[in-house]
Amino acid sequence: MTREYLDHIIEETNHNDPYNETNGLKAVRLEEGFSVVEMTLLPEHKNIWGTPHGGILFGIADLAAGIAADSVREGMHIVTAGSSINFLAAPDPQAVKLRAEGRVIKAGRHINVVQADVYDDRENHLVTGQFNMFNTK
Repeated sequence: MTREYLDHIIEETNHNDPYNETNGLKAVRLEEGFSVVEMTLLPEHKNIWGTPHGGILFGIADLAAGIAADSVREGMHIVTAGSSINFLAAPDPQAVKLRAEGRVIKAGRHINVVQADVYDDRENHLVTGQFNMFNTK
């Protein structure tokens, strides 16, 4: 995988995806089979208890899994085919950022299995999930 292609994935993720832009999701690192996505928590990301909504935790994990899967073969179009996610802990009330890491466990021709983990900026492990990412091309 070329650095040019990996940088292209980061650019598309950060500047051409309305969901990512609206929610402040940013790809900050991408290597072949590994990604890091970060975001700053805003009031609109929180639920009635003042903690990040499960949907935003899932969203950052899903993005990390998707771009990790996208990094294993050039030109793929990745969508989530299935997932299993476990919410492990609530973020520290003082946390202002989330970080998700995606790691490809198995790269297949059409299905990539990816582990995604989400942490707050206090290093609390909040979410772990397994994602089946489908290559539509």
